[in-house]
Amino acid sequence: MKKDFMVVFAVVVAVTLIVIFTSTIFFSRHLRLYDYGPPLGAGIITLAMMIRSALSER
Repeated sequence: MKKDFMVVFAVVVAVTLIVIFTSTIFFSRHLRLYDYGPPLGAGIITLAMMIRSALSER
C-alpha cells in the first residue's frame, strides 16, 4: 500500500507540474485554477479512495 501510494503521489505531482509549466507557456501568463485543478483534484480523489480502501480492509 505504501509503495502504491507513493507512486500515485509522484505521478500526481509530476502531471500537475507538467500541466502548470505547459499551460502557462513557461510562465508567460498567469496560472489559473482550471489549469491545474482537474489533475490535482483527480489525484486527491484517487489518493483518498486508496486510503479509504486500505482502512476498510483492516
